[in-house]
Amino acid sequence: MTTTGHMQSEKASTISGQLLLAVGCVARRICGHWCHGQQSPSHEPPVMVYSSSTCLEPMTGDSAGVTWNGKWGLWEPRVDEAQEIKERELMQQEQVKGIVYLVRLGFGGQEVRGCFSTRGAALAFQAQELKRHFGWPRQPLVPEPERSPIWDHPEELEALKEYSFHEPAAPSADSIVARGKAIKSDRRQILDRGSKALTEAQLKQYSDRGFLLGLPVLEPDELVDVLRDFEELLHSRIHNAPSVEARFRAAHTISRPLHQSIVARLARHKKILAIVEDILGPEFVCWSAHLFCKLPGDPTEQPWHQDAGFWPLTQSRAITLWLAFDDVDASNSSVTYIEGSHRFARLPWQPTASAHHLLTAEIPDVDLLGPFVASVLGAGEASVHSDLTVHGSRGNSSDRRRAGLALRFVSTQAECLGRMINGYRMNAGCILPKGNSDPQGHWRSLRRRPGGKRAPRFPGMAASAPVQVHP
Repeated sequence: MTTTGHMQSEKASTISGQLLLAVGCVARRICGHWCHGQQSPSHEPPVMVYSSSTCLEPMTGDSAGVTWNGKWGLWEPRVDEAQEIKERELMQQEQVKGIVYLVRLGFGGQEVRGCFSTRGAALAFQAQELKRHFGWPRQPLVPEPERSPIWDHPEELEALKEYSFHEPAAPSADSIVARGKAIKSDRRQILDRGSKALTEAQLKQYSDRGFLLGLPVLEPDELVDVLRDFEELLHSRIHNAPSVEARFRAAHTISRPLHQSIVARLARHKKILAIVEDILGPEFVCWSAHLFCKLPGDPTEQPWHQDAGFWPLTQSRAITLWLAFDDVDASNSSVTYIEGSHRFARLPWQPTASAHHLLTAEIPDVDLLGPFVASVLGAGEASVHSDLTVHGSRGNSSDRRRAGLALRFVSTQAECLGRMINGYRMNAGCILPKGNSDPQGHWRSLRRRPGGKRAPRFPGMAASAPVQVHP
């Protein structure tokens, strides 16, 4: 039964959404910007610019005075960063008063920017543009869905987070010379930019799409060794499982992954570090890992989500590298991405409708947000995606296993804001794969426990031993 209060709430949400759309349209007409359905006289993709909390006050000029520093999303200029001091100074030169939040969103070939005096106004603008471009969401959202007790952080940390995608920075001249000495001359595209693993085309693809696929990592002999170690570890987890469901669950939740020798070894693999450094820069840590294994017939789904929504970081500067142990594609439940979704800032979530799930919340109506791209990887290849890229996976209805290792890296320019709901701190024990890769000392090095072998999860192992999803 629908209560009167609920009906009134939905009506109010609908009216509020309609008002935002109306205000946006009026703003565009007053400011002389392009309204939906009109064409820009320029051959370049149109850039629409707004400012103030109501979108009715145009910026002086065409925003050329504001440097956006290769960032997309929603953020507040931070006075502790030189480049963002420059942003603030340039905005003052443009005589835009009271602006403390910047918004830059990408919708296919169109770019939309805004400058606002409050976080609430910036979020309202984001919601307005998502509705205008995509009709997203179809129905009013639940205002504050319950946060996951395992994967999420307390609500009070939300306002302290910045949701902005950073395009990979070009290397300095010194780094190009230093790196060039170690790179073979037949890899001219890589040498030209001084990168370690990725070409200019791949970096642009990552910036445009929010992910990369098919990155070669393991040589055939390395793959044999990795699979041998993984099979042994997996067998110790599932061979005495008391039920099929328990077997599926045990294959998904290998506890304390950073303490596993296979994970520690791969987190320091030279090709993996080269890929990560090209995207995050030279200072980063591996803060977590997850050995994902969906056995044939496993119905468990990973609902649509953005990693950044769950992690209490000051900035969205984290990536996940997913290394395939098996050949994976859509038929055995590979990860599927929403192309371009990393340029929307953080999207609200709703309680998941999935019966078998790892997460308790999901982003709804993702079919409106962009093309679906299912990852296709050969064993030993990797994908990498931004923590703002929307992604998920279905249950594995095939007769093929889908196994792989997700390594989570974060730039040390970001800091952990506090504990997650389950008490875990992201910076409490990390792999620093390059030695002193965190000069500030915020991300603490993992203290390895002696041994390294895990006992079986079922009979023979203490029944009360907890399963932890983080290291």
